[in-house]
Amino acid sequence: MSNAVADLYARCTDDPEGHGRETTVYDAIHAKISPRSEVLRLLPHRERRMVGAWCFVDLYGPRPVRPDDGDAMHVAPHPHTGLQTVSWLVAGKVTHRDSIGTTAQVVPGRVAVMTAGDGIAHSEDVWPGADEAVLHGAQLWVALPESQRHRERGFVLHAPAPFLEADGALARVFVGSLGGVTAGAQAYTPLVGAELTPRGDGPARLPLEPAYEHVLVPLAGSATVEGTSVGHGQAMYLGVDRSGLELDLSPDARVLLLGGEPFEEEIVMWWNFVARTHDEVEQARAQWNAGGDPRFGEVEHYPTDERLAAPPLPNVRLQPRGRVSGRAPRSDS
Repeated sequence: MSNAVADLYARCTDDPEGHGRETTVYDAIHAKISPRSEVLRLLPHRERRMVGAWCFVDLYGPRPVRPDDGDAMHVAPHPHTGLQTVSWLVAGKVTHRDSIGTTAQVVPGRVAVMTAGDGIAHSEDVWPGADEAVLHGAQLWVALPESQRHRERGFVLHAPAPFLEADGALARVFVGSLGGVTAGAQAYTPLVGAELTPRGDGPARLPLEPAYEHVLVPLAGSATVEGTSVGHGQAMYLGVDRSGLELDLSPDARVLLLGGEPFEEEIVMWWNFVARTHDEVEQARAQWNAGGDPRFGEVEHYPTDERLAAPPLPNVRLQPRGRVSGRAPRSDS
């Protein structure tokens, strides 16, 4: 998925004084990922840049898929560097194509992970006339650490995600590990991604890794932690130092639990690129817009000649942003 809000990350300001446990709720922003597709964005955000290595969280739907309604999702070929995309669907089917020759149908319950490495291009579409009546899901990005950000690019559509049966909740673990349940998809930094749904009566109780910071992102319904509630279109940052979590889930709740060890490296995130310097971003932008560069390749089996161009760079140099004790230092730039 493409990030059309190219300079949002540069405006984010985490509180450098915050630490420990929290129940901080903030609202999503509305963002265009293409001329015809809008999403709710929870990361990056003015309230928070990253949670662990999770650096991008977009929610889309639920929305109908009808032949007379245009494209439920249409994101033409575009590039990525220095990250992994993690696609998680609740309903519908998305066609993924990429510059290493992949065509795959992303479906509910099977997480799709694309590793950009030094550069890849891909597209995501739900075409009019699709059999599925509703499209609903999340597009997530994970920043690659320095040791892995130039690694070989790739794509894997994993087997159905395993379940953790916890008190009061069923957790479908799609990345990393939770409570002894390990997903087929593993990240290059300590990380967890799971979808929570209610199970039986009473509050849900989940084990957590206390070294991780976590965030709750409802796809539907709501969750309540320590008297504070979060609903669809919002996120609740939970901080660190939690060995467990007790929460109340509404009967219709589907809630993402995302977490990981605070990402200590400084990064530059602009448009669809995760880099380390302004010059790296500038080079990647020029290579993609010129076309024909082997770094990204082309999605040659895409059914049209559409291709998303990188927007102009801002008039100021992009500055690396880092973290101190799991939080990003304040910047007013």
